[in-house]
Amino acid sequence: MFAKLKKVVFILLLLQLIGCGRTEFTDAQGNEFGWEDFRGRWLVINYWAEWCKPCLEEIPELNQLYQHHRNDNATVLGINFDRLELAELKRQITALNVQFPVLQSDPEQKLDYLLPEVLPTTYIFDREGKLAHKLVGPQTQASIEAYLEDN
Repeated sequence: MFAKLKKVVFILLLLQLIGCGRTEFTDAQGNEFGWEDFRGRWLVINYWAEWCKPCLEEIPELNQLYQHHRNDNATVLGINFDRLELAELKRQITALNVQFPVLQSDPEQKLDYLLPEVLPTTYIFDREGKLAHKLVGPQTQASIEAYLEDN
């Protein structure tokens, strides 16, 4: 009896680990991501808001960074600081021509960092998933690439 219970508990834990490893967050288009999807790549997470003028100036730079690196060593994810409902988030993404994935919810608790106090703020995670840099203020493609190894 005890052996069967141990086996059931082991299987349940295994299923939970497998399930937790895949979907960590979803972007505004419904695409699901897990942290394993970014293993071995730099991850650039940018906080922005429609009312933030420097954010609006930075979006084309982030679009260029995303397009330039989307198939190699880095990716860009956006997070709207205002935690908008999905319909409004999609409207802003379209209106501002955001071309990189924007998450539906904030992964801050999963990443173990504090919400930014200033916008825009960009977090850069290294290839192992550790926070490597926090950049406050507007960035350019070149200024972010300076923090990426072997860019």
